[in-house]
Parts: sequence; C-alpha cells; structure tokens
Amino acid sequence: MANTVPSAQDQYMLELINRGRANPQAEADRYLDGINGRDGDLNQGVRARDTISTDAKQPLAFNLNLNTATEGHAQWLLDENKFQHRGEGGTNSRQRMQAAGYTFTNPSGNGENLAWFGTTGFVDFTGLVRKNYENLFIDKDYRNRGHRVSLMNPDFQEIGISSLQGPFTSRGRTFNAVMSAQNFAYSAASGPFITGVAYTDAVTDDDFYTVGEGIGGITVTAVDTTNSDNTFTTTTWESGGYSLDVDPNATYDVTFSGDLDGDGQVDDTATYQVTVGSENVKQDVVSDNFPPSNLPPSTPPNNPPTAVEIDNDTIAENTSNNTVVGNLTTSDPDAGDTHTYQLLDDADGRFALDGDQIVVADGSGLDFESNQNHNITVRTTDDGGESFDQQLTINVTDVDETPPNNPPTAVEIDNDTIAENSVNNTVVGNLTTSDPDAGDTHSYQLLDDANGRFALDGDQIVVADGSGLDFESNQNHNITVRTTDDGGESFEQQLTINVSNVDETPTEPDNTMYGSGRNDRMRGTADNDVINGEGGNDVLIGRNGDDLLNGGLGNDKINGGNGDDLLNGGLGNDRINGGKGMDTLTGVDITSAQPGYNEIDILRGNADADLFILGDSSQVYYTGNGINDYARIETFNGAQGDQIQLSGSIGDYTLEKNVPGLPKGTAIYNNDDLVGIVKNVRNMDLNSSDFSFV
Repeated sequence: MANTVPSAQDQYMLELINRGRANPQAEADRYLDGINGRDGDLNQGVRARDTISTDAKQPLAFNLNLNTATEGHAQWLLDENKFQHRGEGGTNSRQRMQAAGYTFTNPSGNGENLAWFGTTGFVDFTGLVRKNYENLFIDKDYRNRGHRVSLMNPDFQEIGISSLQGPFTSRGRTFNAVMSAQNFAYSAASGPFITGVAYTDAVTDDDFYTVGEGIGGITVTAVDTTNSDNTFTTTTWESGGYSLDVDPNATYDVTFSGDLDGDGQVDDTATYQVTVGSENVKQDVVSDNFPPSNLPPSTPPNNPPTAVEIDNDTIAENTSNNTVVGNLTTSDPDAGDTHTYQLLDDADGRFALDGDQIVVADGSGLDFESNQNHNITVRTTDDGGESFDQQLTINVTDVDETPPNNPPTAVEIDNDTIAENSVNNTVVGNLTTSDPDAGDTHSYQLLDDANGRFALDGDQIVVADGSGLDFESNQNHNITVRTTDDGGESFEQQLTINVSNVDETPTEPDNTMYGSGRNDRMRGTADNDVINGEGGNDVLIGRNGDDLLNGGLGNDKINGGNGDDLLNGGLGNDRINGGKGMDTLTGVDITSAQPGYNEIDILRGNADADLFILGDSSQVYYTGNGINDYARIETFNGAQGDQIQLSGSIGDYTLEKNVPGLPKGTAIYNNDDLVGIVKNVRNMDLNSSDFSFV
C-alpha cells in the first residue's frame, strides 16, 4: 500500500492543531470565550482526571502511515454514509494504524478524532476543514470533551490527518461534506522529531500557514553540531510540510535549501540551530524573509485594500442554492491591483463565495419570518498579499410560502441484513423517508411481509418469525413498505432483507460426566460440560460454559448456571433453573411414548431470553392425564425475549387464568388437556411473540 502524503488542507489543519498545542490558553480564549458562561475556560466540560494544563505541548509531526490510515477511514465513512470510529470489517483505529504500517512499541498509545461538516450548496473546502477543527476543539456536545483532550494530549508525538470532500447522507438528507479524520500516536519505536512547514505567507500575509502558501521540494538537513556524521535529511511535501525523525538530546544545524523565494533558482538557503530533548521541536521557514530578487529598487510599496463593496445586498427568502446575491468589488489605493476573495463568515452556511460573487449556499436558512438580515465577513487580498476584512449585511425579503404538498420519493432502511434464526421481535433496521417537503412526518404500512417473516413496529422492521430465516434455504427476502406523509401523499418501496449465515455447528463439550444410577450431586466446570444424571434423584449444576444437562430417570434438580445451556429433565418430576444466558428448558424425556405423562415439572428461566419447550413438531408434551401432568413456568419474562414453544397451531390451544384447584397463573390447554401453567404473567395472548408453534 502506497503511503498518503498530506494535502494542503491536511497541513493547514496540522498548523491549527500545533498552534493550539503551543499556547492552549490562547486557543481557549479564541474558541471557548462565552461557552456556557465560562469565558476562555480551557477545561470547560473536561473531567478532572483529564485536566488540560496551560503549558505548551510538543508539536505533532506527520507520519505517512497514520495519514494512510486516516484517508482510508475517512473515504470509507463517506462511501458508507456512516460516522463512527468502528471501521471497515469492524476494525478499530489502532488496528487501522497497524494495518497501514505504523509500529507500536511500548510505551505507546493512540487516539482518534472524527468530524464532518456539510452544506447543500457550494463547498468552501478550506473553510469546512477549519470548521471541523474548531468543532473538535470546542467539543460542545461531546461528553467529557474527549476530542479537545486528545488534541491537547502531551504524550502524542505523531499524527495522520485526512480531510476528504464528497457527498454524505445523514438522517435521509445528502450534503456536500468535508469528512476529517485525525489519528494520534506515540511509540518508543520513533521520535523525537524536528517538524514544521516551508511557506510563502503570500496569500494572507498573517504569519500563519494558509492553503496555497506551501513550498514543496525544499531539502531539509539536520546536522548534529557535535558529530557531523549524525545527519538527517528529507524533502518538503507539496503542502510544504516535513518531518525528521532525529536522535534525542542533541543540538542540530537545520538547513533549508532550494527555491525559497520563488525566483526559479534553487540557490536559497536558511539555517537555524535547533535543540532537541525528548520531545518534538517545530522549525518553520517563511519565504517572505527572503527579499525578491527580480524587482527594481524603485518598485513602490504595496498598500492594503481599504474596503469591500457588494452591488446588491438583498435576496428573497427560500431562494434556490447557487443563486447570485451580488458582485464584490474592492477599494484599493494602488490603482491596477487585482484582488481575490475569501468568505470568513458565511452566516452559518447560508452563503458561499464563487469567484467574486456571493451566492446562496443554503436557501432553507433564508427565512424572513425568523431573521430579516444576516452578516457575512469577506476578506479581499491584493496581488501583493495585502488584505482587508469587511463585514457585509445581506437583507432577506418576504415571499408567499404556501407550497404544495409533494409525495415522498423513496423509503430507506438503515440496516438490511439479519442473522438466520434470529429471535422474534429482533429489530432489523429503522425506516426513513426521502421527501421533497422538508419537515414532513411519515407513517408506514407493511404491504408485503415476506410470508410472515417480518413485521412493522412504528418505524422499525422487526423479525416476526425467525424460524423462516434460513440462510441455507434463501439468502434474501423482499418486503414492500408504504410511507405516507402528513398530507396524505404516499409512496411504495420494495426493500430486500438479506439473511446472513450463522455457524449452527453444536458446541463440542469440554467435559462429559455420568451419574451412578443413585442419588448423585454433580457439578460442571468453567468449560462446556455434558452431565448425564442417569437414574436416581440427582442434583446437576452446570456452572459456567454452554452446558448440556440431562436429568434422566428420577425427580431431578437441574441448575444451568452461566452460559447458553440445554437443560433436559427427563422422566420424573423435575425442577429446572436456567440461570444466566439464553437457555432451552425441556422437562420431559422426548424419546418416551408420551413425553411428560403423569409429570409435573417446574421450569425457571431467570436471566436473558429463554425457550421453554412444551412440544415439538411431532407431539405435544404433558398430555393424556388431564390436569395431573403439566409444566409450571415460574419466571417467564416476555420483555427480555422469553418464549414458549408449542406443537401444532394456535387453533389447538386455549388460555385460562387462575383455574380453581390449580396453582395460580395462566393455564395452557391443548384440546382441553392441561399442558402448562405460567405464573405471574398478566394478559398472555397466543397471538403474541410469547408463543411459537412448530
């Protein structure tokens, strides 16, 4: 995999980060002034254990492996319309850094920040990169301000940054977005670094790097002042940045050589003495320190512009994106100067810059009833690099806004894959609707439920019959959903639900135990056990692991413990306790001629989603002796996914509550023959997900 070098926007974000690390309090004053009434509070919202000191932090140096990792994740987020740290193939940030070639040697550490900002109009790429950095530093809505803590972490030495532009869909709406990813790291295998940037300062002349000012191809050489054989060299990237991994605790003469002043000659040099301890050191070179060699002595000084004007300052509310508001012009004492423009404040994304024109970027933000004017700030820069910032006011005029109601255009589901054999009521995915009318609310109908496999719960598709989800039989099923807006307009969409494969191979037991035929007490291990009680009144305890416990003959007590256990009482009046885990409880010997005949078994599932078996596809259990044989289910909890399995169909069964002469609870009858009693559950319904039929 070829490593990714930083772009000019990546270099710009690094310069913003290192500016903040050099003076954390100044950065807090710049961005946190007025946040929650705590002016300039660097630790606003930060946990005490993560307190950020106001001391300067070592500058971060680019690592190309980290840059490769960030670019891959940022592109994946745009492609998948996702915003999360978990990446392609379920990877975390450290795994992606290692996959890109970064070596972690202890002591080591890493972190990751993500941010995105989008507009439905024109994209100011550099402006949105700056916006992403500002949002990460302010970290307004993030608990404990973890992004700001990472930006200011003094241990981090290296960084990868990638800001990519592209379409991004969030909550059913597609934006022209900039996705930014930051990977931070430190490792005993690398550092310290001499790092910095070579730039002209010609775009804004503000003693700070700006996109378009980087000088690539400059040779950077660091020579140890006490041992000239100890020399390190590199070349600046096109963005102007560089990174030199040097030895610690040494002083270096750092020389920049190449065409620094832009005259086409590569004979410019600048040398600085840099002392490196255990931490990184930043050394920049700025070409405006080099006087131009091709200007005559009589060239007059360049004067800055004095004003920016717009020839029209009024726009109608709800105007379409990219509509021209007005043309910009500059007042400048130097006749003949040409000017370029930057939009420093776009009124929260409402406007954009297109050459020398202000255009509408987000017409939905132009609402006369909410605000009749908006301020923007424009910077004009002359061809000598001098600039002037001007605030302009754009006025919004009123328009009759009674729009027709348009029908929805599409239905989407945020997840279209479900594992085979999933439990009933498992959520498959959330439905959303694309609708030209912003603000419409929608209701849904499931017109085709794939032969009863799926159901609708509000705006969610859920599993209705998990037994119909079999990867080996069919890998996908089509459903049809109708969405209706609050104006009565509707749209029907066919969606495909994919079924993923599940390993259905039974877990091999680690230990197998057999009883003696007497009254035995047997305990399993922490592994997967098979315990066979055989004859006698046995006590079987599974403990940890996914266990198979068979009571056999006699009145047995069976406790599954932790794990997903299969618990079989066998013949006799048994007490079965599932414990923790998703357990399957069967009180009878299913191989007998009449399973459960003349037995009363007590079944307790306890924690997690448990399955109580009162019949299989070929026979009903506990029949043939009226009310004298049944399963008593004492801990049923449908809310946690418990389910009772019955043989046959719903028409074969009736429910009756608190039958005189029987224990309290809901009695389950198969053709007037009692097969079970469910304790402490109100309003049970054979049509609900509490029951399944085989």
